[in-house]
Amino acid sequence: MAMQMKMQMKMSQQLIMTPQLQQAIKLLQLSRVELEELIEQTLIENPVLEEGIDMDSFPGKKEESQETTEASETSETPDVVDDTENYETAREKEEESNDQDEIDWQQYIEQVEQFGGYQDRRYNSSSDDDDSPSLEATTAKSESLVDHLTWQLDMQDLSPLEYETGAYLIGNINNDGFLVTSVYELLESQNNLCEKIIEKHNLGELKVLSEIDHNLLNLKFESGKISPKNKNKKDDSFEIDPENKSPEIIHEKPENFYIACAFVENVLKKIQQFNPNGVGARSLQECLLIQLEILGDKESLSSRIVKQDMQLLESKDLKKIARRQKQDIEQVIESYRLIMSLEPKPGREFISNPSHHYIIPDVYIYQKDDEYKVALNSAGMPRLRISNYYKDLSNNMEDDGSLTKDYILEKVKAGQWLLKSIEQRQKTIYRVTKSILRFQKKFFDQGIHFLRPLVLKDVAEDIDVHESTVSRITTNKYVHTPQGIFELKYFFTSGIDQGGGDAVSSKRIKDMILQMVQKEDLKSPYTDLQIADILERQSGIKVARRTVAKYREALNILPSNKRKQLF
Repeated sequence: MAMQMKMQMKMSQQLIMTPQLQQAIKLLQLSRVELEELIEQTLIENPVLEEGIDMDSFPGKKEESQETTEASETSETPDVVDDTENYETAREKEEESNDQDEIDWQQYIEQVEQFGGYQDRRYNSSSDDDDSPSLEATTAKSESLVDHLTWQLDMQDLSPLEYETGAYLIGNINNDGFLVTSVYELLESQNNLCEKIIEKHNLGELKVLSEIDHNLLNLKFESGKISPKNKNKKDDSFEIDPENKSPEIIHEKPENFYIACAFVENVLKKIQQFNPNGVGARSLQECLLIQLEILGDKESLSSRIVKQDMQLLESKDLKKIARRQKQDIEQVIESYRLIMSLEPKPGREFISNPSHHYIIPDVYIYQKDDEYKVALNSAGMPRLRISNYYKDLSNNMEDDGSLTKDYILEKVKAGQWLLKSIEQRQKTIYRVTKSILRFQKKFFDQGIHFLRPLVLKDVAEDIDVHESTVSRITTNKYVHTPQGIFELKYFFTSGIDQGGGDAVSSKRIKDMILQMVQKEDLKSPYTDLQIADILERQSGIKVARRTVAKYREALNILPSNKRKQLF
């Protein structure tokens, strides 16, 4: 078949993602903090943009700011954004102008200020002290687990090589206090460390190494389990010869590699004696054994139970443990109580308190005159505008094709697009929130048990936008309501079909399961089947046992056999 080239004309349609469109889409999904950071960065990069005048400096504005602060503290929306009816009117007027160069900027700024504009960064605008320290400067910094372990490492009498190894190990301990890398992985990733240890050994400068358990060298903590390396990957593993207890290094591992492993394991054993007790373990089992050893119970019945009957311990089958250990049930119960008093997550006390993470709502839903209203939260958002100086400069410059004028015009256009994109973002948040209010009004009146099933498509069709737009605008955006502060995505929930077109929100069912478990008899906790029966009998909600199990796991609630309190 002969090949030939020819020209052909064809008409087709395709979507071109211009930089401006990409920017608008990006702004939709940014959180409030990310948007503020973007605005600050843009102020640095674009000289034609500037922040508006601080209106709080005008007479009479302080009283209004004080009222705003008080309203926020009493769960009411700030007065500065209390005009929901005129909001869309102002936005529609702006959209009537398609020519960006003909925008009345002064009118634009005034409308933005009046209807949810971008205000000064300070959250408490009633303060006159510009030199006052920031919140971060006045908050005490809590010590992290890594800091605590490093401080203890500094206090040890260690050689430089032992200290370096200890620092590597501490760097691989997670927030719960478990070691998330194996000794083998550490030496493989830190090849220089392995070479240094072997060199010290060959020079006879290493201390005498104590005996270690070879089975631990290739183990690490992963999602609550000890996970050995894949033994099928020969280049990633080594095997232990049962005759001489030394590893056969596969695929050209360095000589005396086992010496390096033993050195690291010995340093790890020292770290495992640090505070908090049980830190540096590679499994829950090892964590408990370390704590028992520190308590002086290394050879006790408790240690034997943890070593030999961990699965029975998890299922609380004390009678079977007693038979296997050939001990009286009273002795097993005493050991069980001791084990239950140990800390399963040694690093727990160093985890930051979640209450220290503050959420600033993007929008308010509040009641006024027995009616719900929606208002944007503009407090703390930088207020932007195009600099009059640069606008006048570009207008007065001759159109001679100079690079300076082209540069200024380009920056002005970019600034206009940013302002329009931010405005579109705020408008979309407002419209989505109003739509959610229409769908979930009973929730705001009476609480979570009246939350109805809702999907993105419902809101998208209600406000005539694409589902992806609703998805982006509800991610990491928060609303302050009479029922509390929620992420906008919270109101989108699946439902369990009850027949006849009725459905019950999955969040309502989860809340009912949670309340049921909190009130249950700990000596006889509800099974999943019993929970399903109670839901149908008391509330008329039909739900399968496996669905109850799925929701229970989503709530991080243990099965009934593990919730059961024996004593």
